[in-house]
Amino acid sequence: MASVISSTPPPPVGDTRSDDDAPPPDKSSDYIRTTTQNYISRNAKISGAHNLVAGGRSIVKSGVEIRGDYGVPIYVGRYCRFDEGVVLTPCVVPKSSDPLHSPSSSMPPHPPGTNERAIPLSIGSHTRIGRDTILNSISIGSCVIIGSNCALMTRTKIHDCCVIEDGTVLPPDMVIPPYSRVRGNPGRIVGTIPECACVEFAEIRVGDYLDFVGGLVVDGNGN
Repeated sequence: MASVISSTPPPPVGDTRSDDDAPPPDKSSDYIRTTTQNYISRNAKISGAHNLVAGGRSIVKSGVEIRGDYGVPIYVGRYCRFDEGVVLTPCVVPKSSDPLHSPSSSMPPHPPGTNERAIPLSIGSHTRIGRDTILNSISIGSCVIIGSNCALMTRTKIHDCCVIEDGTVLPPDMVIPPYSRVRGNPGRIVGTIPECACVEFAEIRVGDYLDFVGGLVVDGNGN
């Protein structure tokens, strides 16, 4: 199987802390386990939880914020992972199609007003979003790796099997085609990912989930 990494290694993606900086092991009592085997940190902030539609076997770490209070669904596939400090917010657009009412690209994410509506946010399966990344997109595909400290601005779309490197900023309305590697501020496509990477990325996410569950520490209360 072809390697996802080229002969000239790109900057690492995701949680790049050394072993000395690693946090203590997660405790099972720190997480809520849902009926579909999602593990959601008790320190995550999920507003409008009834609008979160999760397929199962995903991990939501401490400090994650999910804005389900915008009145639209947030769909999450299976075997996804949201690392510490991730913020998921549906994008907001005007109800009118009049171009004079188009939203300002510089406006920060905000709940829909009287003449605005939110768009459902969809995230595919086997996708990881790194620490402190802010996401205000319309959709993220399956088998996507998004690094730490990224900003995905309003109405952005990422198709399947992409790598978004640490610190990348995607400007409003940017669409990333499948099998792309993206970096920079503003983000630009700097390479491609082999098609076989989708299988590799899916296997990594399943293994990551199993390692997480197997590594949970049972506290003294038997939780």
